[in-house]
Amino acid sequence: MIQNKKTSGMWRIVVLGILLIVGVMIIYFIENNKHTKNVVAETGSFTVSTESGETFSDGLQNSSNIRRFEPDDSGAGITEIAEYTYDINNDGRPDRITRSRVENGTVHFQYVYKIELNDNEKYVDITPRNFYTVEGAECALQKLQFSFKPDFSVTKISRPMADDWNTPTQSTKTVFALWNNKIHTVSSIEYKTACDVSELY
Repeated sequence: MIQNKKTSGMWRIVVLGILLIVGVMIIYFIENNKHTKNVVAETGSFTVSTESGETFSDGLQNSSNIRRFEPDDSGAGITEIAEYTYDINNDGRPDRITRSRVENGTVHFQYVYKIELNDNEKYVDITPRNFYTVEGAECALQKLQFSFKPDFSVTKISRPMADDWNTPTQSTKTVFALWNNKIHTVSSIEYKTACDVSELY
């Protein structure tokens, strides 16, 4: 009789322990899924419509991985990280381009780009300075567009802000290319006047 009581008591402790562990795991997964959502092998290109009705694309297609996050209580923070795989230096190894959407709690936001070469042991960051967009509700002050044919290049068009965000100003068009496994400026010229530089591509 005493043995049966001991066995019964042990089983209750084991069952309660298992229920407690399962409950903790459920709470963990619910909380974790509130903040991030993984979408693997999402395809398609990143496009936005400009005021003229034309569609702008940054040239990156067929993401290998997209992760989405909730912003903080003020609406700021990284809300999406998309990774793209390209062999940009033609060495037979997959390199990586990452695009992160950064919100600041207003109608303005940024896409921040990171370019990394695969050296067979690790990824090496070769991103030039200021490789990000500057975007508003109506006008973008800076945009980047990637090209992979015939060779890798990036075109950045940017303009300064004037009295307000939506006042057109003269832009600068800068073209970057890759050689010796580094990104170099090929040309930089004064370009057209615009409000939304997306329309200049």
